[in-house]
Amino acid sequence: MVRSKPSRLTSRPTEQRGGLGTAVNITGRCRAGDRETQDVLVTDLAADGCRLLGLSAGVTKSDPLELWLGEAGPFAARLKWVKRGLIEVEFASPLDIGLLESLANAAPAPNVVPLRRVRGD
Repeated sequence: MVRSKPSRLTSRPTEQRGGLGTAVNITGRCRAGDRETQDVLVTDLAADGCRLLGLSAGVTKSDPLELWLGEAGPFAARLKWVKRGLIEVEFASPLDIGLLESLANAAPAPNVVPLRRVRGD
């Protein structure tokens, strides 16, 4: 019986992209390089980085990032990866534990717009 070699390509990366930290819903802003500041939604937060949605400009790993989390910031960061509109960034220096806890415990900003049905007469 011939044994096959394991493939070097795998669908399971060695670095897991599971939960980064605490699931949050924080509105923020991000500036990549010298581009305009854009609104973002932070969805996952840890002391050393976060995941966010909403950065529409092309970002490369060489672009320095400035990130505001709610009213706190700016924090220097760099891009780790991008996949399907989800972006993970790493902070240049870890967030203060007190700030991290206050952001994680803050009431989430509403991200659902109520729709009102118009009745036709």
